[in-house]
Amino acid sequence: MDTLFTGKVVKRFGVTTSTNELAATALKGGKVIEGSVFRADKQTAGKGQRGRVWDSSTGQNILASYVFYPHFLRTEEQFNLIKAVSLAVKDLLDKYLMDKATIKWPNDIYINNSKIAGILVESAMKGNFMSSSIIGIGLNVNQRKFNDLMNATSVVLETGRGCDVDMFFNELSYHLEKRYLQIKINKNAANKEYVTSMYRLNKTARYWIDNKKVELTLVGVDELGRLLLSDKHGNQSAFAMHEVKQIV
Repeated sequence: MDTLFTGKVVKRFGVTTSTNELAATALKGGKVIEGSVFRADKQTAGKGQRGRVWDSSTGQNILASYVFYPHFLRTEEQFNLIKAVSLAVKDLLDKYLMDKATIKWPNDIYINNSKIAGILVESAMKGNFMSSSIIGIGLNVNQRKFNDLMNATSVVLETGRGCDVDMFFNELSYHLEKRYLQIKINKNAANKEYVTSMYRLNKTARYWIDNKKVELTLVGVDELGRLLLSDKHGNQSAFAMHEVKQIV
């Protein structure tokens, strides 16, 4: 699976604190070629959503941060990039896991009720448009044991077969570029697929909102990427990431 520019330049590290931090430092130092990747075999301070640490065994998984310049997206449209990246990871996993992958809002990838991949997108803005984005992806490939608190799974645990991590990385770069170019042509191209791929879509679940547990039904996301939840009467409300937490 060849690409036009994504993954053509790869900076590989044995051990580092965070690949996102490496990419951010490189961006501060000057222009980084679009599609460049900062990859590591192990991270000592890998970052996830809500300040969580991404734990990974050495050399067993994909730990990579891609640099893109989505100048075509306005600030309020940046969730379109998250949709595209989430679907790219799902595209890769669907090939091996029989379409079992779902997207747990905003951008974790689940197999059934266990997390197999996490995504952290850190973007810079210039005026009303995005100037650069660092797309950090942690994908569990060959790891068999996890911290009990992680609620995690991996490709090998789901299939029973070990995989070539470098091959997975190359395929990830292919799917990522394909989805990125898709939204570059049509900013809203990923909207429908993202919603239909959501974890617990149209199912009632418990959520933490305003320090209370409430039962609501997930119905989608709005144009800003806020989670749309419906109560038993059909009344919908939109929530930003810091306003709601799904109870798994």
